[in-house]
Amino acid sequence: MRQFYRPFAVILALSTFAPLHAQPGRAAASGAGRIAFVSWQSSVNEIYLMDVDAWGVGANPARLTNDADAENYPSWSPDGKRLVYQRDFNGSAIYVIDADGANQQRLSPTPGFDATPSWSPDGAQIVYVRLLEVPQPNQPPMTDIRVMNVDGTGDHVILANTLFSVEPRWSVNDQIVFMSLMNSSDLQIYVMNADGSDLRQLTSAANNGDPVWSPGGNRITFGSDREGGNKLNIFAMNADGSQLEQLTHFDPPYEAGDTNWSSDGKKIAFEWDINGMKQSDPNAYAEVWTMNPDGSGETSTGVQCSDVGCAPRWQPHIAEHRR
Repeated sequence: MRQFYRPFAVILALSTFAPLHAQPGRAAASGAGRIAFVSWQSSVNEIYLMDVDAWGVGANPARLTNDADAENYPSWSPDGKRLVYQRDFNGSAIYVIDADGANQQRLSPTPGFDATPSWSPDGAQIVYVRLLEVPQPNQPPMTDIRVMNVDGTGDHVILANTLFSVEPRWSVNDQIVFMSLMNSSDLQIYVMNADGSDLRQLTSAANNGDPVWSPGGNRITFGSDREGGNKLNIFAMNADGSQLEQLTHFDPPYEAGDTNWSSDGKKIAFEWDINGMKQSDPNAYAEVWTMNPDGSGETSTGVQCSDVGCAPRWQPHIAEHRR
């Protein structure tokens, strides 16, 4: 059975890196932003960085990692100086690296099965998922959601032994959102306090995944097939699940998902693909796109990314972090 969302990033994309598409008559604006993303290179996924101008057009894609093992699911530190990510070496492990590619460090035990990390808003901790069993094809594993300090110390469980609870994200309001199969045959979105208390289910219709907080912690964007007809589009809702809004309106074979907000809240990056079959087909064609928070201004960066697990992530601006 084809999974709605990639079970986790050990499922590799089979894409190739494409050159930028020329945009005649559009001069790039300096300092508009930078996005980390995942691209298929040398038979494995690698993490890349690219500049994005004020119109959402990408430029200067450069490889950050260059290992023989697949690397996926990057997440920026709040000060924009480092990334945490998942590397498939001696299992699946959590690593950190400087934004210039220096000081790579493994935080997970060896071997291990750790995945989908994300920083806390204060930059002091990392939330991530530990798989409790070796993953089998089309069989979602049991998982723990865990928190550790940025040096790997203080590791502890906040949500234990649930079915496929993955991609936790930490809000500025000290809540964690994630997707899970714990109470449903379909993926649903849940939220809890950072200590694991007050667990609540936010969605119930169809499949819903890849939840991401807005910078203020008041909105959550996510992908969903709730329209039916094999459609996969991006939706937004309040932190309590209210005020649902559809942001993209693509029809098959076009899909959209895997969002990430810019730190000023003015843009959302997302994965756009063709024939992705709900982002699970490694033979799809995918690009990094951007749009406004209301869904307007959809624009391709012109940069191809991995067909499964593109994971575009805006780099925070240091000046905004210091406010």
